[in-house]
Amino acid sequence: MTFGQFATAAGAPAKWVQNAIALLKLPRRYTLEAAKVLGLAYELVRTCGIPLARAHPLAKRALAAWPAQREWIEEGADGSVRIVIDLERALSNFAVHLSLSRSYYAERQRGRPRKRRRGGAIARAREYGVDISLLEENLKRTPEERLRNLEEAVEFLKNVRVTGP
Repeated sequence: MTFGQFATAAGAPAKWVQNAIALLKLPRRYTLEAAKVLGLAYELVRTCGIPLARAHPLAKRALAAWPAQREWIEEGADGSVRIVIDLERALSNFAVHLSLSRSYYAERQRGRPRKRRRGGAIARAREYGVDISLLEENLKRTPEERLRNLEEAVEFLKNVRVTGP
């Protein structure tokens, strides 16, 4: 998984993901589990205003409760604050982001893309300006006729060398 796929799967901006990885001192392995946890932590930071250093462990604990629990609840010490995470919806959102990351960030082939050339070598030679009429005429002949013509040309060249200066 590339970094772009990882950030998209987490559902967070790429710069936020870079900063979160640095702040939390996470290993730079882009796995599905890490994207899932970081995505839920991003939602907690964004919607509840919880600091990232607190949201990340909460997200880990919440996702560890799945599939035994459909909702994960965290209460404050005095019970005045309560966070409820709908795990089914969170995992469904992650699946959507993961699908988007796989379709939007398709793996690229290494190297330069091949140039698509129209037609064959003969068409390119014509476009370049080469007169290929002799080649075409020669290709209409059978292999035996071509071989006979080649032998005649070789004999002609031998005779030209002998009579030359």
